[in-house]
Amino acid sequence: MKVLVIDEWIPWPLESGKKIRTFNLISRLAKKHEIIYLSYVSLPEEYDKVKIMEMNGIRVLPVVDKRTVKWTPMFYVEVLRNFISQDPFSSQYHIRKEYIEQLQSFLEQEKPDLVHCEWTNYAPYLRYVHNIPCVISSHNVESDIWRRLGQSGSNTIKRIIGNNQAKKIERLERYWYPKVEQCIAVSPEDKKTIESYGAKVALVDNGVDLEYYSKSSMEIDVNSIVFTASFDTFSNQDGAEYFVQRIYPIIKENRPNIDIWLVGKDPTDKIRSFSRQNPHIHVTGTVEDVRQYIARSILCVVPLRIGGGSRLKILEALAMKKAVISTTIGAEGLKITHGKNILLADTPDVFAQSVLDCLEQDSLRNSLAEEGYELVAKNYDWERLANIQDNIWRNIKKN
Repeated sequence: MKVLVIDEWIPWPLESGKKIRTFNLISRLAKKHEIIYLSYVSLPEEYDKVKIMEMNGIRVLPVVDKRTVKWTPMFYVEVLRNFISQDPFSSQYHIRKEYIEQLQSFLEQEKPDLVHCEWTNYAPYLRYVHNIPCVISSHNVESDIWRRLGQSGSNTIKRIIGNNQAKKIERLERYWYPKVEQCIAVSPEDKKTIESYGAKVALVDNGVDLEYYSKSSMEIDVNSIVFTASFDTFSNQDGAEYFVQRIYPIIKENRPNIDIWLVGKDPTDKIRSFSRQNPHIHVTGTVEDVRQYIARSILCVVPLRIGGGSRLKILEALAMKKAVISTTIGAEGLKITHGKNILLADTPDVFAQSVLDCLEQDSLRNSLAEEGYELVAKNYDWERLANIQDNIWRNIKKN
């Protein structure tokens, strides 16, 4: 089939959960289908990303990016203006005429067999697609993430924004999900929510490249704990602040030499300040290879209070045979079992004690790691998951 994928960006480098999932599935599907990828691209700066896609058999259809630069004064003006709009900020910010023109031109000239929307917030572009079956891939139920920010945000402004956007995004989801031939969810919880909107939904779990993550071998630092995340999202920012401010002090009372590593792109100024305040807290920013940080750590933590979908960071850690302590929300959507292949903890005291138990009990830590590895090897291989999505596409074409 000829499949047009519409998305915000080229899914490279693999620095966020969404990019990791998208690239691993689409690059495998490109071996079976002609895939054209429509996204914003800044040329010539991002030409290397285009080449990566082409090397994997994916043709890129670039859109000139004229969106307001994030975190500038004008960007914040747009955010404020959105409070009086009925549409979510994601629609106002991302839906632009340059993208619409490129989309309409391609549809007119090449007539694909299927249009696959790789992010729910881009669903409004599907109003320009006529007589072609469409799929929406829901990496998260976006309204749930914003609703949790409204409930658990670290300050009043974040809670106000969270509640405001949750209502608008849920309206968008309820409108668009039932309109397409198929939605794809990444977790049973998300699938149930999307079905409640009247949509047809299939489940394609998140996955992990087992061979890639099991290759790295480094000497373990018994005083190192790691939290890997893309820190440009509210959920991961809140998780880092929650861990450092409320959980780490309890751990430190018992194990004062423990080092905390916050590894991932775009940490906020507040998160960067943690390392200036305490030499045992390390904030890396973007790293070339996250495996070395996971490999040398004694265990991995996922202290999320806001989230959705399922956690690629947990799958990566388990693939590297690391014990994982997570909140229940942090591990949503995974086929995990508390006490067998992961430890779940939803209060600072219990979370800290779980970390201390793993640090002090080699048998517990090693058992969690071995059982976790077996779990991902059996259920979360990308090749298997790409075949599931391939069958979804083919069944839509048949019907």
